[in-house]
Amino acid sequence: MTALTKVEKFEVGQVFDERQIELLKTTICKGSSNDELMFFINVCKKTGLDPFSRQIYSIPRGGQRTIQTSVDGFRLIAERTGRYTPGREPTYTYDKGNNLIAATSYIKKQTKDGTWHEVSASAYFAEYDGKNNFWKKMPHLMLAKCAECLALRKAFPAEMGGIYSDDEMHQADISSSNVKQIYNKSINTNQALELAHTLAHCSEVVQKNFMDYIKNKFKIELLDDLPESEYEKTKNMLSMRRDEYQVEKSKNENKVNEDTGEINNE
Repeated sequence: MTALTKVEKFEVGQVFDERQIELLKTTICKGSSNDELMFFINVCKKTGLDPFSRQIYSIPRGGQRTIQTSVDGFRLIAERTGRYTPGREPTYTYDKGNNLIAATSYIKKQTKDGTWHEVSASAYFAEYDGKNNFWKKMPHLMLAKCAECLALRKAFPAEMGGIYSDDEMHQADISSSNVKQIYNKSINTNQALELAHTLAHCSEVVQKNFMDYIKNKFKIELLDDLPESEYEKTKNMLSMRRDEYQVEKSKNENKVNEDTGEINNE
């Protein structure tokens, strides 16, 4: 069985072998530093997306590398949670001249109590590049895909934090440019990876609130763009929230075990 054949069955947490890593260096991640390559591999492992099947990419952009994926990659991540199902057809908004203004996409997410909720998000045509052939031929489809990616990330922030579609990154280019005029330096790759790992071990509520916070506070979409001046404060805050959640989680697990033991003894 070849290395490429193995990768076709890529699963969450799977480790790349040496041949696959060398292939990444010379193709998908060509020109990346060792830190950037390590960060990309860790995101692949976390998300379970296969770079060799074009589900996830490492793209040089604005002097740094960004991680991007397709809408099918977003759907796959959501599907693996066991709490996702596709929503109804997208809806569209037009101006008086019947020009496309926005698309709203819908998905459904199941919460822990078993209830299904509709999650929606809107994408606005004016905020995307829209210059390539796909956008010219299929503007409704392309805009709806962008809106669906927004809805999926909104519903599953922990699983999808840090990955974006190519069209979304055109928006991020503008946002990042504005942010860098205000904040001179962002955290490095290792710091971003450390914060992402800590955040992943916090509760879903903390994960969502944190991503909403940096988006509103710093006008950024990527954890990598967090100002360096905020690193220590953010690290301490997330570490405290992680420890609180893990202690509470342990207490709940012990209580379940005790209750189960009492039932079994009866």
